[in-house]
Amino acid sequence: MQGSQPMSDDAEPELSYFGKIRSFGWNARMYLLHIFGMDVIHGAWEVLFNLYLLQIGFDLKFVGLRLAVLGIAAALASIPAGRLADKLDRKWGFIIGDGGGAVCAVILIMSTDGTTILAFSAIAAAFGALHHVTEVPFMAENSAPRERIHLFSVGSGFRTLAAMFGALVAGFLPRMLVGDGMEMVEAYRFAVHVGIGWWFISLIPAVLLRRNPNIEEDDDGATGEVRKGMFAAIKTPRTVFRFVAISAILGLGSGFVLRLANVFFLQDVHAHEYEIGTVFAVGSLFLAIGAFLVPFVVARLGEVSSILWTRFAAIPFILLIGYAPDLATPETVVSIAGLAWVLRTTLFNMSNPVLESFSMGQLQPSERATYVGISSMFSSGLAALGAYLGASLMAGGDYRTPFIAMAVAYLISTYLFLRWFKGTAGLSDPS
Repeated sequence: MQGSQPMSDDAEPELSYFGKIRSFGWNARMYLLHIFGMDVIHGAWEVLFNLYLLQIGFDLKFVGLRLAVLGIAAALASIPAGRLADKLDRKWGFIIGDGGGAVCAVILIMSTDGTTILAFSAIAAAFGALHHVTEVPFMAENSAPRERIHLFSVGSGFRTLAAMFGALVAGFLPRMLVGDGMEMVEAYRFAVHVGIGWWFISLIPAVLLRRNPNIEEDDDGATGEVRKGMFAAIKTPRTVFRFVAISAILGLGSGFVLRLANVFFLQDVHAHEYEIGTVFAVGSLFLAIGAFLVPFVVARLGEVSSILWTRFAAIPFILLIGYAPDLATPETVVSIAGLAWVLRTTLFNMSNPVLESFSMGQLQPSERATYVGISSMFSSGLAALGAYLGASLMAGGDYRTPFIAMAVAYLISTYLFLRWFKGTAGLSDPS
């Protein structure tokens, strides 16, 4: 890829791993800088915000209610955001989505009123939906098919390195500030403000993005029922349905645990904030390493096999996390649960850039953002349900069932992917 537009595969020689990275154009490079700054706050938020809510007096049921509101709002906003993203320049999708989200984060971390927290969580989810449905189509438009897996994997690696930095800040900075006499609530706020500062800085490379003058065209031979209205962009409804079903079941399972993981580590594993931050940071570090290695795995196994092997391998570690308090001693439980968390995070999330690249290759360019919107709507809605049920179970003292539900949903989702796409060639498969 030269400049800000992808090259034809026939027009460029086969490049090495680092050669393909060096060939990234202006937009791809600005995008990587953007996500590195943006995801610092995500790493900090994942560690601290639920703990902040508990610290200011809310119970675990309110935490679950907020997560449900977050998911429902994201679901409702996803399809309109997808349609808007198909009409907007991708650049403005990034800026509006991330800028609005950063403003909401400032309000949320300074608020102690439940109604305000719920309202701005919903608004933040809508801004997040706009960013989400813009991101994957943008990466597809700014990479040639054969190098697409490299941009997706490097982007995932940068994202997780930033999250690692944010998790370390969130884990250790409050402990240091409390030791200097600051109240815990204020220490939480200060740590989150550090991440929010990086978030605002990340808007600079987003502003510098250029419009790609060479957008891929739809395949004239594509067949399928053309939808009207909100779904007018959909050209391959069967393929879209399959990808949406896979992500929706996955969203339901992840909702039971992922946004409540910090609560689980605090209340059932009895880990301290710095231990939680360390576990999440190490998970991000190994995920980043795994993401950078994804092109090598795909070069050997192909896209579909890479997704299947990494996802199936991660499922046993989901159960090990949940049952670690029953299997380990108090002295070793943090280490066992933390190690299982790192392995689950690394193995399963290694498949994400591969699945994103694979799905973009199976869909028509004009339907990609709308597909992401539909997928986000269903996965966010079911994740909201899962989060509410998971929080209710944990509030009643049941920390095991959420992990069982997550493992079963992940198993079903991965099986459906196997059934529907086994044997399908990916654009980055070995020649």
